[in-house]
Amino acid sequence: MQLLTAPPMPYHQMYFTHFQNMEDNRLIWLFVWAVIIDIVTGLAKSLVTKRTTSTKGTTGLIKHGVLILVILTLYPMLDVNGMGSAGDAFVTFYILYYAVSIIENWGQMGLPLPNWLKSYIYKLSDEYNSQDYDPLTGKNKKEKK
Repeated sequence: MQLLTAPPMPYHQMYFTHFQNMEDNRLIWLFVWAVIIDIVTGLAKSLVTKRTTSTKGTTGLIKHGVLILVILTLYPMLDVNGMGSAGDAFVTFYILYYAVSIIENWGQMGLPLPNWLKSYIYKLSDEYNSQDYDPLTGKNKKEKK
């Protein structure tokens, strides 16, 4: 276990070395681009659907910024401590999360998507779009409780 042995250099120097190595990490770049594309498609969706609000946009930008900061801080720490695979899994999860969000934005703008894909994205499903559906209970509002 690396924590129990004396490191070859001080921890902060190892951290900054691993932080610099993220510059060449394709997974980190994919994550950053996924966030940027999600922001752009979210803005486009709000303009197309005419539901643009500054508070929702500001809140979203703050959430994206904090998540980028967390990832860019945590990833080198995991890598330094020999848990690079956990860092990769963490970043991959968020890439997939943003991919779903991008697809949702794309579909809600009315742009073409394959039908098989729509069935897997809840916000694009007929059930979600029906006026009688209650997302809190997961049931049709007309059904008796």
